[in-house]
Amino acid sequence: MPGKFSVAIVGAGLSGLMLAIALRKFAPDVDFEIYESATQLSEVGAGLSLQERPWSIMQALGLESVLKAIAGGGEKQSISLSYRKSDQAEGISIDDIKLMETSFTFHRAALQKILIEQVQSTHTIHLRKRLASYAQSKDGPIELRFQDGTTATCDLLLAADGVRSAVRASMYSQLADAASTSGKADEAAELRTYVEPVFSGTIIYRTIIRLDDLPEEAKAQPVFHKQGMTLYCGKNKHLVTYPIYQGQSKVLNVAAPVTIAGQEGTIHPGPHTASVSKEELAQYYAGWEPDVQELMKHVDGALKWVVNVVKPLPTFVHGNVALLGDAAHAMTPHQGAGAGQCFEDAFLLAKFLARPEVTKDTLSVTLKVYDEIRRPFSQKVAALSRMSGKTAHFDTPEFADLTEEQSASGTTLSLEQLRENVAKLKELGDWRLNSQVGEDLSDALRKLDAALGAS
Repeated sequence: MPGKFSVAIVGAGLSGLMLAIALRKFAPDVDFEIYESATQLSEVGAGLSLQERPWSIMQALGLESVLKAIAGGGEKQSISLSYRKSDQAEGISIDDIKLMETSFTFHRAALQKILIEQVQSTHTIHLRKRLASYAQSKDGPIELRFQDGTTATCDLLLAADGVRSAVRASMYSQLADAASTSGKADEAAELRTYVEPVFSGTIIYRTIIRLDDLPEEAKAQPVFHKQGMTLYCGKNKHLVTYPIYQGQSKVLNVAAPVTIAGQEGTIHPGPHTASVSKEELAQYYAGWEPDVQELMKHVDGALKWVVNVVKPLPTFVHGNVALLGDAAHAMTPHQGAGAGQCFEDAFLLAKFLARPEVTKDTLSVTLKVYDEIRRPFSQKVAALSRMSGKTAHFDTPEFADLTEEQSASGTTLSLEQLRENVAKLKELGDWRLNSQVGEDLSDALRKLDAALGAS
């Protein structure tokens, strides 16, 4: 029996996979197809941490037990954070904080593998389907046009195709064309600036250190036995480490963000990812404290990731088309919140589409409510993440005159100044502790019901 309407999910990354799982559970009367541009599904990435908000979504989807099985020892009832000033010969312990917040750490590839298996148990993911554009008419279905010359149709197009979203490019090109036709040249020019992502000004080097493979003399080093998250901070760069499990093996996840001065908001020419030598990574941390030098000694190369972001969009929706995940709000990773925000988009959309009152005729109204709720929230998180990076890098107005050389001297900043900076970092992340997905969902459903009643 046909569903009440048809959905096309473009993109089979974390957002698209989570959306498919959520639709299957909450909206079984909705037909959906998944289209992915890659020739094969592969699991990539390093460490990923889920706190209470995204974890509550996993519980609602019935994924708790299967994900706990791959978390290994990664389940924590509290989060220990250790902050250090490290861009100097002798590091300074600034503060140690314990947040009473449940956290699960995973190897990203292991999490993605589980989600792929969940989806493929009931649905086919159509591979080699790179979207070129789409067209929607007033009364007919949306037509998807793929680069291989094939087409497909749907009643609702949900774009989970990442930071370089083809759907976002098509959406904002169409909005710009409409503005231009109406004689609004300035508005059209502004709309076209949302087609491509922009460079955040940060490059992150990601790697892992396999603790079982360390030389015996290194295994005794305390830096490899820290159980929580450690932030080694310095001017224009920092380093984050925390343990994760890869199968039964414990590894140390290492993320090293570096600010490229004056580049934020530009278009990066690429390439946007590349494998690099340990020497390229280590050069940025020359002269840093001994613990950091010990880490650099035992990394085995790294993945260089140019962090591109999506500028705050004026809308996530147009007609019966909606953006979610990185296609809508790709952000910096300084709060570890990007994946969680993707999951929240998918969860809310699935819950909305499951409502009996949501039909083919009310899809556009439903998407407007999704936009009103998820756009300001996710964009606020993106802004907080950006500020967290700047704070960790001493790149806020109060440190505008601080040079890397002055910071490396270890005498320019007092311990009081450093602790004030850490307090700001903590405050920037307090939103996770002061809100719950369940309460937000209840409010969202009330707004949806009101909008549908008025339509």
